[in-house]
Amino acid sequence: MRAPRSQIRIASLMLVVGATMVGLGSAPRAQVPGANAARNAKQRLLAGEPLPVNMTALHDMARQRPKPVSAPGRVVMKLADGMTDEVATTLARHAGAYGISRPRSADFVIVSLPLDADVVAAAAALAAQPGVVYAQPDPIAVLAYVPNDPLYQYQWNFHRLNMERAWDINRGGDSSLTVAVIDSGLAYIDQGAFRQAPDLAGVTCLAPRDFIWDDETPTDMDGHGTHVAGTIGERTGNGIGAAGMAFNVALMPLKAVSGPWDEALGAPNVGTASIVAEAVRYAADHGASVINMSLGFQAEVAPVRDAIVYAIDKGAVVVAAAGNSGNEGSPEFWPAAYAASIEGLIAVGAVDYNFNRAPYSNSNAYVEVAAPGGNLDVDADGDGYPDGVLQETLDLDLVDHGIFNQFAYIFLQGTSMAAPHVSGLAALLMTHGVKAPKAVEAVIERSATDVGPAGRDNDTGFGVINPRGASYGIGLAR
Repeated sequence: MRAPRSQIRIASLMLVVGATMVGLGSAPRAQVPGANAARNAKQRLLAGEPLPVNMTALHDMARQRPKPVSAPGRVVMKLADGMTDEVATTLARHAGAYGISRPRSADFVIVSLPLDADVVAAAAALAAQPGVVYAQPDPIAVLAYVPNDPLYQYQWNFHRLNMERAWDINRGGDSSLTVAVIDSGLAYIDQGAFRQAPDLAGVTCLAPRDFIWDDETPTDMDGHGTHVAGTIGERTGNGIGAAGMAFNVALMPLKAVSGPWDEALGAPNVGTASIVAEAVRYAADHGASVINMSLGFQAEVAPVRDAIVYAIDKGAVVVAAAGNSGNEGSPEFWPAAYAASIEGLIAVGAVDYNFNRAPYSNSNAYVEVAAPGGNLDVDADGDGYPDGVLQETLDLDLVDHGIFNQFAYIFLQGTSMAAPHVSGLAALLMTHGVKAPKAVEAVIERSATDVGPAGRDNDTGFGVINPRGASYGIGLAR
């Protein structure tokens, strides 16, 4: 759903989204086929070596292959306090497993079963055992001042949020505050086959981590993460491209969602709930004040829920996309669905140019606020382009051919695009001294512009975020 349009490309995109093995027997460890070659493949890209010719065909196959709801052969299990890994090993053996592993940033273990095992039945059997807090399959994440930047004129989302008056009060935050972007990676380095997105030049990037490839270079081979990060912190007032909302903050790129190229190249991990939970804990442990999650799962994710609570307790605000299934009955989308019961976790729906719920945006009781997510079917602002959210990212037409060093300004739509507006606002508030995650959420909700029925509603929650009003709400004025 992409088509060239002058210098701006238009597309719709939503990511619907390390351990030590303890052996239980002689069965081989389950892993992604070609995992050993996979590491070398990414290293070759970072070294600037060309991809094998057949990689494009493998990429096309990976993109077209139906995605399972949960990872084959994996169960996530948490033990009660005082229970040991030896106990977990015994329990896992009785469930037919041949290994367990404990990720570095986790309070759970991964139980490895044969790839053809019934993970639902195995999880249920483990969950029924004494001392097991939970056991579940491992679901796969599905990818939700006046700037002088020349494409700012097309960023209707910032105009509609009255960002110019908000920037009069808070000129984009500062780099002492870090926003973690848990996503498909970020175009943040010039190395080998990869280039930094031009509009990210000068952005401070801290503690980068790739949980899909298990290394320190979370390069983006999809484009989603770079687009999302741009809304939060793309450089602004630099005379090029577009603007970002909290354009002076530091970013922490964390790759925890896998795309078709990761699969085609044989990455050792896929973006499951356990991987995302590791990333959330890593972000909290490495100083992130805001964590953006433009992703989600079609099943409950207890390890992610626990990781979010952990991060909030360490002082991080967590922002999650509400989901893009508004046209399909709005089934619950996790972790956003936990927002109603977790203070400091903010679930974000999407609105169009007129501040109406975007047709795809989930309408649920857990939606707390809304932000611009766009609607590519209309041009309500009359600028000649469909009303998506515009940011710089990888040239998506070239990504299909394994080219990761060319960029375009692209309109995308989704609750994925709405969430980073709230993360940006949270960052601005925190740079002004509102540090407690629960307080940040309260200010954002109280200052929101109520656009639906009086009071909270399932379409837009407490309303559309109001950056200027939120600043006034904490006693700032200019």
